[in-house]
Amino acid sequence: MALLARTANAGLVARTQRPAMVGLKAGLPLPRGAAVAVKAANNEVDTEDINKKLNETLTNTTSYLQAKWEETEDKPAALAVTGGALLLLVAASSVVDAVDKIPIISDLIELVGVVVTGWFTYRYLVFGPDREELVSNVKAFLKKVYGK
Repeated sequence: MALLARTANAGLVARTQRPAMVGLKAGLPLPRGAAVAVKAANNEVDTEDINKKLNETLTNTTSYLQAKWEETEDKPAALAVTGGALLLLVAASSVVDAVDKIPIISDLIELVGVVVTGWFTYRYLVFGPDREELVSNVKAFLKKVYGK
């Protein structure tokens, strides 16, 4: 493995591998432009455990989706809604990319986003009673959506 160091006259130059802490243990000064290699701790990751968890999660997700699909009565409508949602996401992404390429508009939208985020934080998150108001507003909205 070659270490990269920036030289005074040109870009990146590959250097030969040097032992960690060159000259520092002996209290000697490092030569100018010398690279110092730091060896990372040997933390082994148990890939078998990760694979088991991943397989379990995928199996649970697949069985959940299969159960929901079997419960669905109008399958063509479900497919149409899903396809429409995906198409809408692609179209929205294209619009956002197109607007982002306009120089002044993208900066203006970013500024508006920062201002609105700051206002929301000050209005609802700074003081305790305002946080309680936000929670009650969210609960009321969810009650309307779910009809409970």
